[in-house]
Amino acid sequence: MTQEVLALTRRWVIILFRERLNLLFSVLQPAVWLVFFAGGLSGAVVIDDYIAFALPGVIAFTVVGNSVTAAMPLLFDKETGYLDKLLSMPIRRGSILLSRFVFQVGMNSAQVIVILLVALPLGVRPATGVLGVLGILVTTALLTLAITSAALALACAVPSHGTFFAVTGFATLPLLFMSNAFVPVDSMPGWMEPIARANPLTYAIEAMRLLVMEGWGGEVPVALGVLGLASAGLLGVGVWQFARQTGQRVA
Repeated sequence: MTQEVLALTRRWVIILFRERLNLLFSVLQPAVWLVFFAGGLSGAVVIDDYIAFALPGVIAFTVVGNSVTAAMPLLFDKETGYLDKLLSMPIRRGSILLSRFVFQVGMNSAQVIVILLVALPLGVRPATGVLGVLGILVTTALLTLAITSAALALACAVPSHGTFFAVTGFATLPLLFMSNAFVPVDSMPGWMEPIARANPLTYAIEAMRLLVMEGWGGEVPVALGVLGLASAGLLGVGVWQFARQTGQRVA
């Protein structure tokens, strides 16, 4: 299975490097968000060191956007018929999904490192040091797994890419802004606070924020635990939907 996953992951890497302009903007966009968005709001929000506060939100926004688009190649493979060719090959279906997860975790990790490097001259240094950076990467990997699984499940279920873009476009921004990405949960309206506390994104951001601003507190394992449970649940949904849809296609 390892050989299958590596071969399929290599395909995603080749596709990525063929679109060099897309690669360049994919790497630079999060840094632009951090400099202009977080820097611009720092004078309007009464929070000490707002750039450090917003850094996890920018990371989460980047991971969510990338993880949603991670399902697009599978969606286009389904529409062009290439997915049927993959399914007819003597490879495990799980390798197709796993290769996409491996590629996306690597891509998101690279962007997170770029964001953290850009944050250094802005005066942001994780309070937990190098181990904290590793903790942030683990958090983003779990978040990548959760959002990519949900997006892959949707890509398998919808009839075309138009429907996929409509649903993800409708859901992505509310998912982000109904979290603690840029505003503390305690400062939200009463009706929004319960939604934010039920949002897995809130726990990913909370874990990263603690690692950046405070340290290894007792709340970090709790946030990671909730995020891990959400990731496992969404992974189960994604695998079930993929097996269901590909089984029908093979039949």
